[in-house]
Amino acid sequence: MARVSLRLSKNLSILLVIFTYFHPENTTSQPILRQLAQAAPARRVVITLNYFDTCYTALTNQGVAFTWLDQFDSLGSQVKDQQLKRYVRFIRDSYTKNGNKLSNPQKAELFVKAAQEAEQEGDEQMTGVCEHFAGEYYFLAEAYGQAFEYLLLANNRFRKIGYETVPAISRYLYELGLIYYHFKEYGKAIEMFQESARYPAFNPSLALQVHNALGLAYLKISQLQNPSDVKRAEQSFQKALQVAKANKDQTNQANLYGNLSKIYLHQQRLPLAIAALKFDYSLHLNAEKGNLPDQATLSLARAYLLQHQLDSCAYFLGESAKFHQRNQGSDLFGENLKNENYRRLYCDVARQYYQAVNNLPKAYWYLDSMARLDEQINKRYNSEQISLVEQKLLIQKHQLEVSALRAKHDEQQFRVWAIATMLVITSALFFRLYQLTQRRRRQEALANTEREKRLQLEKQRAVDELERARTDLTVFIENLRQKDTLIDTINADLERLPQAAGEPSQIMLDMQHNLLNASLLTNEDWDEFRRRFERVFPYFFTQLHTQFKNLTPAEERLMALSKLKIDTRQMSRMLGISPSSVRTTKYRLRRRLGIDGQSQLDELLDA
Repeated sequence: MARVSLRLSKNLSILLVIFTYFHPENTTSQPILRQLAQAAPARRVVITLNYFDTCYTALTNQGVAFTWLDQFDSLGSQVKDQQLKRYVRFIRDSYTKNGNKLSNPQKAELFVKAAQEAEQEGDEQMTGVCEHFAGEYYFLAEAYGQAFEYLLLANNRFRKIGYETVPAISRYLYELGLIYYHFKEYGKAIEMFQESARYPAFNPSLALQVHNALGLAYLKISQLQNPSDVKRAEQSFQKALQVAKANKDQTNQANLYGNLSKIYLHQQRLPLAIAALKFDYSLHLNAEKGNLPDQATLSLARAYLLQHQLDSCAYFLGESAKFHQRNQGSDLFGENLKNENYRRLYCDVARQYYQAVNNLPKAYWYLDSMARLDEQINKRYNSEQISLVEQKLLIQKHQLEVSALRAKHDEQQFRVWAIATMLVITSALFFRLYQLTQRRRRQEALANTEREKRLQLEKQRAVDELERARTDLTVFIENLRQKDTLIDTINADLERLPQAAGEPSQIMLDMQHNLLNASLLTNEDWDEFRRRFERVFPYFFTQLHTQFKNLTPAEERLMALSKLKIDTRQMSRMLGISPSSVRTTKYRLRRRLGIDGQSQLDELLDA
């Protein structure tokens, strides 16, 4: 039985195989026919769809599958179940989707054609089902505009005829929610998952997946910052856990305990977090297949660190590194950590651990590693955001094209009607003029809507870019502050070291002198600082030189740090000079600027 991971993947190719857990091989369809005969009409459809989705023989042997479909159709005639007969025909007409003979776009076109035929026959339900699967295959083909066109068409049809009348509605709503989740539309994803949970689950897997996906969406929508969303996420995971326990599904129990542990760690509910993580750790460790529990052991290390159990923290930190190394298939821990998010979390826990055991050089090394990883992660995040924006633009473009085609189709119909009307009555001319005016207004409204969407998107991208720039600058300054704190800590430790002769040695004095006079920022660091600073305050240096002539580079740096409200002591560390030199430079600058210049400078620094 193939299982689907509870953690939603960005690659949603699982959409069309998410319910695949193969039945044991049968040579006859008699058992399933007896089950169908005894089931309620709506349940017959669900049993049939599940059977032909999951039975290996039915999926791979067309001759046997069609023989069984004939028997299902015959049963539908015997019990006068027209809905079952319609779905049997649907499975037969779309059978070629199985296997690799057709590409995803071809499979999508297969369902589009089936939807058109069902619509011509007046079968709204089957039209919606075919449109839904067409949308899924377009999504897998990365034709996102067409995917949303057909998925939303299907959902609108289902809503129109009543969700409760569609036998497999829980599946369709769940899969639409997954696609919204992929595009980070977490609010809409939650709406779809909640709607799916209101109806009977398509199969045991879906009963668990819906609540788990809902919990993950609640965590994503507020990033653990909204207590209400966190509470709803925990409740959803608990519901999914109840289903997993009822099904005696230990693998999914472990995954759900892993999801719950994130909440418990965030809320400092450490006993619950440790208990959940130990269950996850134990099950994965004893599993015959799958990766070793590197994430669970890393989370256990963090939990024990928060409980100040440093020996346990060190043990699980080492286990996590060992497991991750084996999962990646490399003998070198430093080379095999391809998962930058894992590396970042590992460095953070290691930094705190070594700081707790007073091994400051290692703590500083991991802190520096975190800074480099943050930069790499930010670059990847920016790239992913650009890709997501491009995908959304494709969707908007396709929607506009569809609207334009429909408007053109309406226009053509109108012209035929107008010409016919003009032959009948003269007054049709005035009506034609009126219609032309309305059409022009619609086109202008369409153009205005497109322009407004484009401007809104550009505005949003600018806001996002500024926010990322502020975050980058904040991270840079925070790293400097942490380095400053670490230097103070090391210096304090040096002052407390006992000396054999009762007096500090020259080496110790030199080390303290070097630490106190060390500049936190090299020339390369200043260049990086200026690049990040100008992304947040793009016109600061231009205005500074426009209003105040002949400023030295040192004065520029002093003004930039003053703009960020850096105190004098930290300025001195960053500039590599004493605090008194900073105050002297500020005083000389104020005297040179005079009263009017100082007023302008204050306005610039406070802007």
